[in-house]
Amino acid sequence: MGRATEIVDRVGSLVGEDVTDRLTVTGPADVLPSVYEVTTFAATTVAAAGVGAGRLLSARTGEGPPPVVVDTRHAAAAFGSERHLRLDGRPAPSVWEPISGYYQTSDDRWIQLHCNFSHHRDGVLDLLGVPNERDAVARVIRRIDAASLETELQAMGLCATMARTEAEWSCHPQAEATATQPVLAVERLDDSAPQPLAPTETPAAGVRVLDLTRVIAGPVAGRTLAAYGADVLRVGAAHLPEVQTLLVDTGFGKRNTFLNLRVAADARRLRELIASADVLIQAYRPRALDRLGFGPAAVARLRPGIVYATISAYGHTGPWSGLRGFDSLVQTASGMVLAGAAGRDEPDPVPLPVQALDHGAGYLTAYGILDALARRAREGGSWHVRVSLARTGRMLTDLGHHDTRAVPPLAAADLEPYQDTYMSEFGELTYIRPPGTVAGVAPRWTRPPARLGTSAPTWSLRH
Repeated sequence: MGRATEIVDRVGSLVGEDVTDRLTVTGPADVLPSVYEVTTFAATTVAAAGVGAGRLLSARTGEGPPPVVVDTRHAAAAFGSERHLRLDGRPAPSVWEPISGYYQTSDDRWIQLHCNFSHHRDGVLDLLGVPNERDAVARVIRRIDAASLETELQAMGLCATMARTEAEWSCHPQAEATATQPVLAVERLDDSAPQPLAPTETPAAGVRVLDLTRVIAGPVAGRTLAAYGADVLRVGAAHLPEVQTLLVDTGFGKRNTFLNLRVAADARRLRELIASADVLIQAYRPRALDRLGFGPAAVARLRPGIVYATISAYGHTGPWSGLRGFDSLVQTASGMVLAGAAGRDEPDPVPLPVQALDHGAGYLTAYGILDALARRAREGGSWHVRVSLARTGRMLTDLGHHDTRAVPPLAAADLEPYQDTYMSEFGELTYIRPPGTVAGVAPRWTRPPARLGTSAPTWSLRH
């Protein structure tokens, strides 16, 4: 079986129907260097989002599902979009805080610190009693065993995990809980009436999306919906930290507003926005929004017919379900970074060549939302879409090991066919266009990224 056929079959299994007659995959089998099938994974999740867009388009027009085409090189480039972003011709600032990364412990294991938000960094430094210097952090961590330090950091609500092997992770209670969860859950919340959308040439035109997410996975889902024509309003708060490079890279097609959900007037305004929304995407820790009155059941009561999407690090069940988490931490916990180091002279952990769990979860979430909107149009109902980084990671590891570490990374010339430029308030942006085509039309963004809080908390006048 060729790799393109394999990807088509995997997409069919993921979306629950045979897509052989309408999905075409082009490009080389291996683009991203790894011990895992990251290229296959990228093309599969990007193609799933395209199939979801096709389903929604079909539901709107009454015609059969349209053809979808995905190129593996374009999908691979999109999975590294934040790394390929250029501001006025220069690389965007690194997303990594200097003390983030891997450290050896007293028992010759590795632990990863994720300190890209300043309050996480400051919490780690306070706990360790050291200044903001990598060497000082390393000296203290070298005197502590990995498991004890992981437990202490996690108990303090900080972002860290020790590196496990795949075998160790498979026996962990959280891995066992994750294994019982589907890659993507699309669950009906109520029996509200069908809500057809007007026929259109753009799959998500007129769909109103509230994007309450940060970093990569959730913002990629919102960015993908915007590329298919949705009106996406990104909702943040002035007190929440952001990583500017990621804000820019995932901000295409969106407007940005501020609402502090702990302020009564702002919470009231969000409820008003929800009442006329079609989609809400959130990536807070499980049950965090429930406590503020914005969980899936409460939102469905406010707006029957809503599609509510939840992205979490480790899923909604299991002992780690409430932990803060990011793509790189999940890679470390689940054995990926130690597998990546196997056979090398240097023992340091080796992460995936891109933030594949984040991007994969983002495209899977976009697929789930688009599919749920199509179901809403035909069957009615409010819907809850659930995706986790850990279960997305298991989808990747289940593909098995496939050593392509000798494949050269994407060079500037490789990226050029998939790049475009946009003038913005950040300067001239060179970026990776959204991958794939649906019905022969490439998704596109109609507005550049905007700074935080620059839009009023209202829907676009264009809709």
